[in-house]
Amino acid sequence: MGEDLERYARQVALPELGADGQRRLAASRAVVVGCGALGGFTSMMLVRAGIGDVVVIDRDTPERTNLHRQVLYDEADVDAGTPKAVAAARRLASMNRDVRVTPVVAHVDGGNVEAGIRGADLVLDGADNFALRLVVNEACVRHGIPWVHGGILGTVGQQFTILPGRTACYECLIEEEPAPGTAP
Repeated sequence: MGEDLERYARQVALPELGADGQRRLAASRAVVVGCGALGGFTSMMLVRAGIGDVVVIDRDTPERTNLHRQVLYDEADVDAGTPKAVAAARRLASMNRDVRVTPVVAHVDGGNVEAGIRGADLVLDGADNFALRLVVNEACVRHGIPWVHGGILGTVGQQFTILPGRTACYECLIEEEPAPGTAP
């Protein structure tokens, strides 16, 4: 972010944020795990808000059935088989040249989650399964990184902010992964 705060004038005008807060956002790193419908929208809002460094992690490629709800992809991405993280990063970078967007095409698990969230000031949930959320929760709690769980299924959504050491964690709510097909 250059010193020109005009782009963020509506945010800077908020007494809770101000110019100093906007500069802190520009110096922050957010990691979005999963960039489908929820993760795509979330990462788009981070970039538009001026978060300085946004990492998008996803292992999948967009499908035609995603296009009506996943805002970062188009038919060309589907036709080319472009990984979601790569297509998302390209689209996000076009929204704000002052933000560094890094795509990571990976299946996140216990073996690589630490590398994925390293240096993050905040982790955001765009995952589509319990196992991944539990892995992210464990790593974020271990490293004291705040993370925001979010989930959408059909017309129902939920959100829960985890502040390690201050709030309950995801595993406190979901003690173990439900058997396949048993959770709504």
